Amino acid sequence: MTLRWTALLICLPLAVASCITNSSSTAQLQALLQEGGEGYKLELCRNQIYSLTDVLSYTAAGQEISTEKYPKDESRATLKVAGFNVTCAVKATANGLDGIALRNVQIDGNRGNEPIYTAPQANIEFGGMNSGQLIEYVRSYDPRGWSCMHIAEGPFTCRGATIQYNDIGPCGSEAFQQWADGISLSCQESLVQGNTIVDATDGGIVIFGAPDSVIRDNLIHVKTRTLLGGINMVDVLPWRPEGNFSNVLVENNHISGGFATDIGNDTMGMNNASAIIKIGIGIGPQVWWSDGRYGRNQTTGATIQGNQFSGAFAFAMAISGARDDVIRDNSFVGNVSFIGSYGPNCTVGGETPNSPVPLLEDPSLTTNLDISVPSPASSILSMAPGSGAFQTGRALGLTCFMPPASDSVSWPYGGGQVNAQPTKSGGAGLLIQPTLFGLCFTVAVAVLFTSVGGRL
Repeated sequence: MTLRWTALLICLPLAVASCITNSSSTAQLQALLQEGGEGYKLELCRNQIYSLTDVLSYTAAGQEISTEKYPKDESRATLKVAGFNVTCAVKATANGLDGIALRNVQIDGNRGNEPIYTAPQANIEFGGMNSGQLIEYVRSYDPRGWSCMHIAEGPFTCRGATIQYNDIGPCGSEAFQQWADGISLSCQESLVQGNTIVDATDGGIVIFGAPDSVIRDNLIHVKTRTLLGGINMVDVLPWRPEGNFSNVLVENNHISGGFATDIGNDTMGMNNASAIIKIGIGIGPQVWWSDGRYGRNQTTGATIQGNQFSGAFAFAMAISGARDDVIRDNSFVGNVSFIGSYGPNCTVGGETPNSPVPLLEDPSLTTNLDISVPSPASSILSMAPGSGAFQTGRALGLTCFMPPASDSVSWPYGGGQVNAQPTKSGGAGLLIQPTLFGLCFTVAVAVLFTSVGGRL
């Protein structure tokens, strides 16, 4: 018997990185997108920060930028804007970018305490001549530019974007013209749902026409800064004809102004940031601008229904310069106050805007609105003037109102802040029956009707 030795080649698999690490430069990341072609996925690593010296641009249809294994928490990869005078992290507005996706990442605009940059781009720029784009489970915050997220109309051919389950903010600062939006939507037939927007400063969600779009089930809240408008439907441009909001549906959103952070009296407290939302939902250009730049142009064709308001506002809803809209089944929940004083930019004389109230309509600039409100004979709400029905008055340039000082006992309790349990008795506020604008509801609402001070 002969014993023979045979050499065997044993191959062990080497560990292969499934994600692109942050050792890659911006140029290298861009090259991967360029070379990857249609359907390529740029998979980033968890818990890593990618410092971007320039905009990262999609190059082909169906591409995706995401974090490995799609986490939804702070382990998502962070794309941080770092280039000189660069305001955008990722961009997908060139032609031929149908079906691209941005998923499960964080976008840090790296604004810090600097004023807004001059470059006119948002943290995220999508849209253009494209369809079916997706942004989901993305955190976007501190943009250097005017918005945390912008979906552009292109040559009026963008359609079918989906913006969902994102956590957005803070965006911008309260300083004059240093504001920034949470979501800026101008793409038709789009779906904006399930997003949480905290501490935007211009508009929580701004709808630039975007015909046939649905904006639903979003939470808009302020904690540390004042927001000009929760959901803004005030821009008559860029869609044609001017003011085209045809078949836009805004429903089941919860818009939450500031709540008390310190105890005051039985029903109201103080807010250490003086945070309010000036206009919960604004409809029509005159609500926003007092300089007559859009003449008597009107926004038209939208339905606003089933939305809820809580916390501190100047106005929950305001309408001026609108026609052919349906407004129904919107409600106050929890505790609400309506507060603010005339600021230096408020118009005067016969153009002085109405002082803060829950619901304001300027009938001189509205046409053919279908508004569901309780009749005086059928609702206990008639005992609380203005709480259930739209009051008529001058709704002109309402962002001019200023919040009270932080030591003013003007903010309702709630929102998980101090003394958050609903209150049951008197004090500075007026406790009324719930107001579903059209039906009685089952929760109490503390409404403070006040205009603090005079003009600043």
